[in-house]
Amino acid sequence: MKFLPLGLAALIAAPAAASDWQLDPEASSVEFVTEAFGRDVTGSFSNFEADIRLDPADLANARIEGRVDVESGDTGNPQYNSEMTGGDGLDAENHPFAVFTSTNVRPASDCAEGEGDCYRADGMLTLRDAEQPAALLFRLLISGNRAVADGELEIARDDFGVGAGNWGSAARSVRVQLHIEASR
Repeated sequence: MKFLPLGLAALIAAPAAASDWQLDPEASSVEFVTEAFGRDVTGSFSNFEADIRLDPADLANARIEGRVDVESGDTGNPQYNSEMTGGDGLDAENHPFAVFTSTNVRPASDCAEGEGDCYRADGMLTLRDAEQPAALLFRLLISGNRAVADGELEIARDDFGVGAGNWGSAARSVRVQLHIEASR
């Protein structure tokens, strides 16, 4: 089962009369980019899920909730993985999920280049039991019963108590990049 991380997963929803969007986990991805020790560190989460209700004609009723299984994070480097998911990092043993829940979805104009209309989902992101406001910018393209969303969420790890031990300046800012495909 794939858990959609940090809020992007919940980017798409259907009109009230239609069914909610169903995540296609095989076509979707949750990736991240940060910097540690002077070089870029990239990775992904393999387990995520989302509850998505989004109709561009009825944004007042839109709701996006994404959950990421933080233990599924992989940088391709076992030492980084251990630090990321361990007690000083995301603390997967005690806080297994990162959760984004939207409180408001609205049209926006500051998305990255791409296909589809630009939206901003404001909401709350929970990591390690710390909850902070977060904004997910995404582009959404709906064609019939298929939706594709690409977006980003910027996280300041210090806001969530991640890396409070000995991380220093490593990974202070993490950009979560979402590619979500769903059908109804």
